[in-house]
Amino acid sequence: MERAQRSALDALVAVTSCVDARDGLPTFFGRLSATIATQLGARRAAFWRLGHRGTLVLHPSPYGFDGDSRIHEVRFGLGAKGAVAFERLVFGDDLDLVDGTSPQLDALWHRVGLTEVTSSIAASWRAGNRRIGAVAVYDAPHGFNSLDLWLLQLTGLAAGLLWLNRESEDELRNTAGRLDEATAARRHLLNNIAAGGDEARRRFASVLHDDSLQLLTGAELQLERIREGSNIARSAGLKELGATLRKVEDSLRRLLTNVSPEPLQLPRDLSEAISERLESMRLRAGIETHNEARLGGEIPDAIQAIVLKNVGEALTNVEKHARATRVRVGAEMTGDGIRVDITDDGTGFVVAESARLPGHIGLVALKERAQLAGGWCRITSEPGTGTRIEFWVPITL
Repeated sequence: MERAQRSALDALVAVTSCVDARDGLPTFFGRLSATIATQLGARRAAFWRLGHRGTLVLHPSPYGFDGDSRIHEVRFGLGAKGAVAFERLVFGDDLDLVDGTSPQLDALWHRVGLTEVTSSIAASWRAGNRRIGAVAVYDAPHGFNSLDLWLLQLTGLAAGLLWLNRESEDELRNTAGRLDEATAARRHLLNNIAAGGDEARRRFASVLHDDSLQLLTGAELQLERIREGSNIARSAGLKELGATLRKVEDSLRRLLTNVSPEPLQLPRDLSEAISERLESMRLRAGIETHNEARLGGEIPDAIQAIVLKNVGEALTNVEKHARATRVRVGAEMTGDGIRVDITDDGTGFVVAESARLPGHIGLVALKERAQLAGGWCRITSEPGTGTRIEFWVPITL
């Protein structure tokens, strides 16, 4: 009994010594196969993996087999001819030893082409009730005994726990990798969104300046030449047309000014920028404004752009739709983010129907900006009760 206990402890220590290796699963189980073979005095060892359809396949990197061994090609289902014995012997713990080996198990290996096997035992490789596969050792110079079989069964249980541990670690690494990729993609998308509107306006302004305005100027020159060479009646009509074209040109210049402001200059003080936007709203719409923004410290450009765009979107909706007399904007740092609260005393609306209401598409964009940054946005409103918009974005992407 003492010898069995020492052997069991030695086997567990040997198996678990592989757990700290940072290798991939094939290399990991190759090392584990070598450890098990050494512990049990066998020349060869292999793990057999149970597939989803009940097919046993060799787990990569068996120990002691040549690269051209038939073992690398063996596949057999547990319901196939001869494999029923494997299930009974290994998973049913019904393996008997005769002269240091299991004759029935040896016959199975010979049947699938492993003619070099002279002795073998195998045990279930499992974790709890989950069958992972089987672990087998081959060719002990002095044969195997019942203690070896018991130790192999114990080793199969330990290997099951190691498999689950390594499987979980690999899944965690893969998940972390996908999360990093998603975070990088979100950061890239967010930066594009933050700068996309200004870039689109610059392109639009360039088209207007380099194309439409130049064409209209040329048309004016042509009309001037026609007017000078025409009779009085035609001259009056052409003069009037020229005046109309100049009005169109003035209108396009005003459009150019409106759609192409200076590229978004991120302020040194975000609170001051919000204050300026509120003052512009007060002068233009006559709405009483209250600025309670208290922001400071280093704020990334992309986050500043999101806060300014969302505040601007919310205030634009107040101007266009709310018929409000008062509006308040509060903003504060909340540890790892910025929280903004915008309220008005306007007519309000049914939030659930806002996506279908004309002119309220900006509310969708407002939510999406906050969510893409990793934050949240809430809109609270009822007809006749005003509207409250709250959003939070992290200080880092």
